[in-house]
Amino acid sequence: MTPDDLRVVRSDASFDTTLQRLRAALVERGITLFAEIDHAGNAREAGLELPPTVVLIFGNARAGTPLMVAAPDIALDLPLRVLVREQPDGVTVLAYHDPARLADAYQVEQVPAGILALPALVAEAAAA
Repeated sequence: MTPDDLRVVRSDASFDTTLQRLRAALVERGITLFAEIDHAGNAREAGLELPPTVVLIFGNARAGTPLMVAAPDIALDLPLRVLVREQPDGVTVLAYHDPARLADAYQVEQVPAGILALPALVAEAAAA
């Protein structure tokens, strides 16, 4: 993946509210939250400082498994994830890799439209 594959959405809310909205957007869509990585919390435990930075890793086996059957190496980049971070100016942003570019990178031709739209849908829901 390259910086061109990155999509960034500015939130109109605080970090905590944006993160809460993102979790809710996943639950509303019946998407499994596999992991939540609190990079800032991990940095604090190591005696370091990092602005609020959390990655949510989520997906659906019914959607992801056919992709991994078609291109087994795509499992390196699945499940999908969205980064929520606070910029130095206090603005919260959400970032994710474009699933269409991911599918292209692994030469997967048949990708369900829901997968292609999911990160954008949940990021936009969390940002608004």
